[in-house]
Amino acid sequence: MFDYSSSQMEQHQNKGTSAAYEAARLNALYRYKILNTLPEEAFDDLARLACQIFDLPVCLISFIGAEEVFYKANVGLGQEPGELRSESICTNTMMNEGVTIVKDIHTIPRFKDNPFGIRFYAGAPLITADGFRIGAICVLNQETIEFDEQKQQILLGLAKVVLDRVELRLIALNQQKLKEDHARLLSTTDEIVAEKDHLVEFKAQVTQANSVLENRQEHFEILFDQAPVAIGICSVPDKIIQRANAALVNIWTDHTDINGQPLEDIIPDVDGQTFLKMIDEVYESGKGFQANEVKLQVWNGNRMKSIYANVSLQPLDGLADKTDHVIFILADVTEQVVAKQMVEEANIVLTSAIDAGGMGYTVVEFSTGKMVSNNQFKNNYGYAADDEFHYSDLFDAMLPKYRQKIKQAVQEAIENNTVYQAEYEVKWADGTTHWIRAFGKPRYDIYGRASHIIGLNKIINPPAAG
Repeated sequence: MFDYSSSQMEQHQNKGTSAAYEAARLNALYRYKILNTLPEEAFDDLARLACQIFDLPVCLISFIGAEEVFYKANVGLGQEPGELRSESICTNTMMNEGVTIVKDIHTIPRFKDNPFGIRFYAGAPLITADGFRIGAICVLNQETIEFDEQKQQILLGLAKVVLDRVELRLIALNQQKLKEDHARLLSTTDEIVAEKDHLVEFKAQVTQANSVLENRQEHFEILFDQAPVAIGICSVPDKIIQRANAALVNIWTDHTDINGQPLEDIIPDVDGQTFLKMIDEVYESGKGFQANEVKLQVWNGNRMKSIYANVSLQPLDGLADKTDHVIFILADVTEQVVAKQMVEEANIVLTSAIDAGGMGYTVVEFSTGKMVSNNQFKNNYGYAADDEFHYSDLFDAMLPKYRQKIKQAVQEAIENNTVYQAEYEVKWADGTTHWIRAFGKPRYDIYGRASHIIGLNKIINPPAAG
């Protein structure tokens, strides 16, 4: 933890980093393609969640370029898009190992007259998997507060979640491009297969059909060899690889040419089923086969390695409509599968942060009124952890004067796809009353109808009379 005084802040600001490291750091930042992009809900939601966990009004998620600090998410600091790097505390935070805390910004002359009246700052660096520091997440307040070790660990955990979201965003961009390339390739392959069928059907037009086929074959060979996904053609029933493109060869880095090799020496296993058996089924049925995110065991030299791929197999017919080859396409989606695992790990971190912050969490299904809630959410309405608790029970616990107002606020959030926010009193079964601050975000089904709402709440002190 770094707790800065005015003189320490100025000394650290002037320390800087080596030119070589800064150049490498900027390259690492630029690969994420995130500077000066539009706001995104995933990052705004994380910033709002941080505000609720720490009960503070401002959270910024920033990425630091050569001269500027860009706010990817800004909750509570107006419409500011960013600031100069030389004038930002986040520049110091980025280069520290742990949490940077400035208890009173007013002790630093250049921040004393900031227009938002900010006094307290706590921030954690955003560090990539390969060790480059590309930004910071920070929370701010108009009053000085204590920020204990537990809160610091939560803030460091949220920084890791932000980096997970950044990685997922990059994977999604790359996957979209791969998906588009794959779709174009499959479309071209279908055209080629149809052209070969046409050749067999019209045997009387052999000369003309061969001319067409040669043109298509040339087109096919160019696309085949340059395709970004792995493609191979094997003969049946002997299952010898007759042709493999560069992407397929690259899976086995010790091979310069796998043409003419038995298929079982290359891909022995797919999700516990031999790849040879899958080829046999396509060969015998004459029908294609597709499967997504299957686990393949492939040989890499003397070692077996695992990848995940979308698999497509199609029969290729020869003369007399008899299948004599099978073409297989393997689109490597290992990063996509790993991304799902990252989401699961990120959800674990978020759940831990919510529990540590004393917040209640629920998911409500509108059609049934059923709620899935953590224990704290039920406790906030005076219910025990093992009590049944439904959406109607939430409104029954609410004092009558708030019910219609809250229902209207929820309806407006559904109609506008916005975040519902409210403060109201509830009465527990023991007769005591308590104030609750609540937030909710609706979710919609494929037809655009509101199906669920995800909510957070927290017991708060009664608002000051005024």
